[in-house]
Amino acid sequence: MGIQPATPELERFVRDSLGCTCPAEVFERVDDSPSELSQAAGIERRIAIGGRLLIYMASVDSCSLAVAKLSDWIQVGISERDAGGMNRLRLVLLMDGRAADEMQRIEAAFERALPDGDERVHLHLLDPVSAFPLQEAHPPKIA
Repeated sequence: MGIQPATPELERFVRDSLGCTCPAEVFERVDDSPSELSQAAGIERRIAIGGRLLIYMASVDSCSLAVAKLSDWIQVGISERDAGGMNRLRLVLLMDGRAADEMQRIEAAFERALPDGDERVHLHLLDPVSAFPLQEAHPPKIA
């Protein structure tokens, strides 16, 4: 896709669903294309916003799959974030039917996988419907 301004849907999703408080000018430069790192890790969608924010999105079928992949996704995302001089990595997992105990398992695995002291990585567990405005079609789930 290349670099272009954010769509209103993307800016709304990033601000409302992910809680980003980036200034408006950050949304003038959005790279919504995969990188070699994100593709190799199995990330469905990679969005770099204004050279500050890196978003990795993945749909997952199960809590077990999310727990198994988290460490790799975090390591790859941190590598790309740091190499690009970005401030934050937001890992967005899209899951149907998120039970409280499953969410707690995923959040605990996330905390274990984070390098000590890295407070610039955030996990978001969302229903796929919340990201629907960003998707031209629902991407296939990672199996």
